[in-house]
Amino acid sequence: MFFNSQNFKTIEAGAQMTWMQQQTHIQNLGNIETPGYKAKKVEFKQVLESAESGSPAQLTSIHGEIVTDETASTRPDGNNVNFETENLELYKAYTQYTMLLDKISGKFDSYSYILNSNMK
Repeated sequence: MFFNSQNFKTIEAGAQMTWMQQQTHIQNLGNIETPGYKAKKVEFKQVLESAESGSPAQLTSIHGEIVTDETASTRPDGNNVNFETENLELYKAYTQYTMLLDKISGKFDSYSYILNSNMK
């Protein structure tokens, strides 16, 4: 069944990953006026390490780590959040998330069609 397939688990893990990225960018944008706030980002070392080793990971879950971006701030208050960068990254994560949900929804629609056509 689709729920137990590696394909579904990979799509689900990707949706979780992009959701986590969206939440991090929203938090950064919410703190854009907070003095001394350092932007956060999500890193997925497990995925990167498996990609570097040449063996694709079986992505049943992804564990992201939220790390602080310690790059120097150009603002006098010490805040390093860049509004344009955060908005662009938020939109990118949103479109990826939406695409993954559409993929899952399409699979459900296919199963629904098959089940309903067999009932007639």
